[in-house]
Amino acid sequence: IVYNNNNNNNDDDEEQDQQQRTWMRGVNIGGWLLAERFITPYLFAINSCHLDGDLCWYPGQIGIPKTNATLCNTAICTPIQPFRSTIGNADFHPRRDEIVNDYPKDEYSLGLTFRQHNALEIGRTYMERHWDTFLTRQDVQKLAAAGVTHVRVPLPFWIRGYRVDEVTEPYLYSKNGWKYFQRFAHWCQEANVQIWADLHGAPGSENGFDNSGHYLGHSTCEGWTKVPEHVERTVDILTDILSAIAADDFPTGAVTGFGLLNEPFLDCDTLVLRGYYQQGLKLVRTILGDDVSVFIGDSFQAWRFNDGFWYDEPNTLLDSHPYHIFFEKGRAFTPRQHIAYVCRHNTQDVESCCYEDGLLYNNNNTIPTRVGMKRMVGEWSGAYDQLPTALAPMVVRYVAAHGIAPFLNRSLSGARKEFLAKFVQAQMVAYESRDRGVSKGWLFWNFKMEGGVFAEWDFLRGLEEGWIPNPLPSPETPSEDIYGSCYDIYNETSDDYDLIVDEYPDPRTLDWNLYQGWDATDDFVLNDPLAPRTNYGPTNNNTTHQHVAMVGISLLAMMAILSAWYVKRRNTRKNQEVLRRKEDYEELK
Repeated sequence: IVYNNNNNNNDDDEEQDQQQRTWMRGVNIGGWLLAERFITPYLFAINSCHLDGDLCWYPGQIGIPKTNATLCNTAICTPIQPFRSTIGNADFHPRRDEIVNDYPKDEYSLGLTFRQHNALEIGRTYMERHWDTFLTRQDVQKLAAAGVTHVRVPLPFWIRGYRVDEVTEPYLYSKNGWKYFQRFAHWCQEANVQIWADLHGAPGSENGFDNSGHYLGHSTCEGWTKVPEHVERTVDILTDILSAIAADDFPTGAVTGFGLLNEPFLDCDTLVLRGYYQQGLKLVRTILGDDVSVFIGDSFQAWRFNDGFWYDEPNTLLDSHPYHIFFEKGRAFTPRQHIAYVCRHNTQDVESCCYEDGLLYNNNNTIPTRVGMKRMVGEWSGAYDQLPTALAPMVVRYVAAHGIAPFLNRSLSGARKEFLAKFVQAQMVAYESRDRGVSKGWLFWNFKMEGGVFAEWDFLRGLEEGWIPNPLPSPETPSEDIYGSCYDIYNETSDDYDLIVDEYPDPRTLDWNLYQGWDATDDFVLNDPLAPRTNYGPTNNNTTHQHVAMVGISLLAMMAILSAWYVKRRNTRKNQEVLRRKEDYEELK
């Protein structure tokens, strides 16, 4: 896909640009070169046999050979849980006083476990097996056949072992690791799928998340932004990675986009972060050329970049990651409230940048950048009611107790799959921003998941079960042309809470004196039923006005019923009255 970045200042040329727009529809290859516990729980369930060099498999583990696989014997292979975790601290779970043994929860502690048992080379072999088997050529072929145009590949800073501190950074990097990325690049070229690589973890961690490779127990950018040596090392590592992509032994032209840093947290020093972005852009342009797209994380505040930053830098994008499950109010939404939140809050966030008449011009936001930075949604999913940071620890504790992961063959109800289809369609429409013209497209997280616990994150499963369109719309066709507006999808969505929503953790068990995620009231459709925004400029389309009126009437008619139900439900929680228990998760206690 080639984006048109010509600076056209007359209306005729601008209209022609709109007609020539194309969208990327992509997926993330998460949990592969940078492992995450909720994607591959078994990988982190280290046992004594693994440390002794017997790389046995768990039942249902991704990559397990179809024949002659050696399964871990639970009578011999004892769990290795060297860490002590307080359930509930960062996992939003109530039992803060319960200290439990725990497996590694990130690549830092995974590497530390092997090193502490004098099994460094075994650990490297263990990770190479994961890199070799987790992702296959068939996966790439299935994605391409479904219309996927791009894949975003998270890369850790230790991917090539360059400038890694062996003492303080115990990651299991291998000199052979890079070859798996090279092999993948060949597969993508064969399938005509573009790779957008992404530096997903930096020295010291840019956010404190496990997906940076080092979970710090709290969210912060200070481990990176306040340590000049870490920032300087990141620049050197970025140079090394880009140079390896440009080398003769790497498939030429396979990587057409590069992300400079994933999800730097909102407390990053702005001057340091933007200074790094400027250095990174210069490096990409020097090493890979002007045709490679450069995308940057928005620090969860996209609107702050609507101040003219990179307004004249072609082929650049600002990346956002909207999710509905990391705040309790979102997990408690009714099905239609989820769609409404997409139509209102998520849409507004995508459209909060990037304009030539942005913050420096009283935030008029009427002229999308014609040359400079555009928008993209680099991560989103079908998950809406179950918190992975609370559920993943329960999954691996079950593995320790039973030698097998729970819900390996979990099936989704028909009602749940029907809602997922609407939820996915609404997000596709919102993140493409057809009418505003600020977005280049989106990438779903993730391409596959191990087992069935986190099925709503599994793109390949969604294709098979029909709640992700198969095939996807062609790059030239906006999703809105096929599925209707976000508000059309809202009206088509069933609002049967009991059949569709299965919130975890159980809200009655939460400590409501602690932070349970951000508030959504200001964007909540119950407080503002006239969700369609009509102040973005004049329109001569009378049909649009009629549609907005009908949607407003429909939403108003539901407002009283939904408001009364919601207030009653919230009060019930605050009084800690008995709520419906999620029986499916009782066994995970």
